[in-house]
Amino acid sequence: MTVDRFKPNVLVSTNGVDRSLTRPLYVQIFDDLRQQIESRHLPAGAALPTEKQLQLAYGVARSVIRQALDELASLGLIQRQQGRGTTVAPPHQRRFAHQAGGLRQQVAQSGSDLSTEVLSLSRLAPPVEAAAQLGTHQTWRLVRLRRVDGQPVVYMETWLPEKLFPTLTAEELSGKSLHDWIRSQGFVPEGGMRHLQSVPARDTVAIQLEIAPGRPVTLMEGVTRDVNSQGLEWFRAWHHPSTVFDVDARVSPPNPASTNADRAKIQELLRELQSVMDQSE
Repeated sequence: MTVDRFKPNVLVSTNGVDRSLTRPLYVQIFDDLRQQIESRHLPAGAALPTEKQLQLAYGVARSVIRQALDELASLGLIQRQQGRGTTVAPPHQRRFAHQAGGLRQQVAQSGSDLSTEVLSLSRLAPPVEAAAQLGTHQTWRLVRLRRVDGQPVVYMETWLPEKLFPTLTAEELSGKSLHDWIRSQGFVPEGGMRHLQSVPARDTVAIQLEIAPGRPVTLMEGVTRDVNSQGLEWFRAWHHPSTVFDVDARVSPPNPASTNADRAKIQELLRELQSVMDQSE
């Protein structure tokens, strides 16, 4: 089977699907569209043809097209938005949940380009959680949007203690790593606790990440401390739904006390079982 490729929203001639194959028709269409997306023939943000156009191109019922699109949507390869139709989703961005910072290095390793835009910078009292972690109510509020290959991936609100950073300008941080800038000020970021949860995207977040309001996104909240446990930043970061978090999970070594207790319990059960067997003989 050969299906000619088409440009977004522009149909070309197609041989349709191969009905002699045992693979379901929707799977053949799914495979073809997926290959075009993964090869970037259909790049991120490109509009797919309408269901009617795809139906005519592949020569199948509309329900078959919907099945194929449902499969693509379930894998996060396409996005359906009211008023915008169906578009190709940004490629999955992988992050290490257990690593503080380092997004620039992770993106660079994948051959992509990371850009950072400072949306606003102002002196503003922090949320209660931030004040507790930073030990002050005098803070800077820094709002940034980070993009990978032009696609928005994370919208961030960060609070920085004014006593540590008395002077700060948007120009200093635009397009740069915040942790690198902090190091240039004489502090050494070491890390801190992070919390991950799924939340609906509020309007501001949805606009910046270019998604529908209310769509689930991953919110990361946390504090970054220096080697002396001093709070350097507290942040909230809303990640695009295409973001995948990797966790390097390790098996904990067995607790010797627990192991001995379990062994004793097993031995006791074996003795009871042997006693029952002896009585039955």
